[in-house]
Amino acid sequence: MPETFAVITLGCKVNQVEGAFLEEALSARGLVRVELGERPEIVVVNTCAVTGKAAAEGRKLIRRARAARPRLVVVTGCYAQVQPEEVQKAAGGEALVLGHQEKFAIPEILSHTGESLRGEIRVSPSEGFRKALPAPLRRFPGHTRAFLRVQDGCSQRCAYCVVPLARGPSRSLPLPEVLQQARIFEEEGFQEVVVTGIHLGAWGRDLSPPATLVDLLRALEKVGSFRIRLSSLEVTEVTEDLLSWAATSERFCPHFHIPLQSGDDRVLAAMGRPYTGDFYLSVLREIRARFPKAALGADVLVGFPGEDEEAFSRTYRLIEESPLTYLHLFPYSPRPGTPAATRPRPSPEVVAERARALRELAAQKKRAFARSQEGQLLEVLVERKEGPCWKGTSENYLTVLFSSPEDLRGRIVPVRVVRAEGTHLWGERV
Repeated sequence: MPETFAVITLGCKVNQVEGAFLEEALSARGLVRVELGERPEIVVVNTCAVTGKAAAEGRKLIRRARAARPRLVVVTGCYAQVQPEEVQKAAGGEALVLGHQEKFAIPEILSHTGESLRGEIRVSPSEGFRKALPAPLRRFPGHTRAFLRVQDGCSQRCAYCVVPLARGPSRSLPLPEVLQQARIFEEEGFQEVVVTGIHLGAWGRDLSPPATLVDLLRALEKVGSFRIRLSSLEVTEVTEDLLSWAATSERFCPHFHIPLQSGDDRVLAAMGRPYTGDFYLSVLREIRARFPKAALGADVLVGFPGEDEEAFSRTYRLIEESPLTYLHLFPYSPRPGTPAATRPRPSPEVVAERARALRELAAQKKRAFARSQEGQLLEVLVERKEGPCWKGTSENYLTVLFSSPEDLRGRIVPVRVVRAEGTHLWGERV
């Protein structure tokens, strides 16, 4: 009987891609994928470390994995990379802890007996990372959208961020390999591809000769017929060239996710962010003028060291005045090895209250954006059945529900929006 395994992945789109790669590689070795509740013999926990909450969730999953009593628990990902001893402690000293460089060799490593691997830590320093990605991915189980990872690592070193320590310097996947992966996703029938990376806008800078993200996007348009969505872009990398490409592309999804972090210039400088609040707002207003239907999202870090009431008020006002349509909010948590980790910061009670205020503002903006789409014709990628209705995501990143007797999962269908209920839209298939 072949051995069984489960892969549990936390975190960003890049981590989701890596989790899918591990599943595919282990299956190719003859192992059988099962769910954690089916008591697999090997459990791989692919962790995240971007916040303290993510690390705590990783420890929780490690305990769940151990409770399933597998032959071996393997822990990898960003948390394993930056705090391997803490991860091993959470696993009772019985896991195989692997860094990012080592994770892609899991199928080969598991050819050894599980007993001899327990308690081992194999983590290479991230500053030495050179390879961008593993071999192309063919399957992406459980997803209707494919994540096309074109870049890894980050060389920015923002004061709060552990990601450069976890993933090393920025590395780009060469364009021929990007297009090879895109063709595979087209063959597999994906109708939407999300172009993603740890620092997506840095793609191409380390290639020889250097290239730009727009070079990649123009080449990608010549492959297949899937629509193209961008993951996250720094505001300084939203160039005229990029906006011109997006405005003329028939494949681009009008959706821009642009991290803000703070609207206060002093806090932004302390974070190491290379822009001002006014510059950020001017870019968003330019995007809204050129893309009236676009979703505009931002990451906001609440309670960074030095964020006083005045600084928070500036952030609140900037968001309130902006055309943003949704927020991803993160209460600040000190991350090991980062410059901001030892700086004094606001109390947890203050941070919780500020986060609550921004969540209410974000909900208002999301509801207003949903209402603005009433009567519009949207192209909806159908994801799953929810009760009697189909549920999907529009090109401008809104949740849409509608009825149809057909099996439409994975297809893009035109839907006329009839009404908005909260942040969801109800529509009729056209």
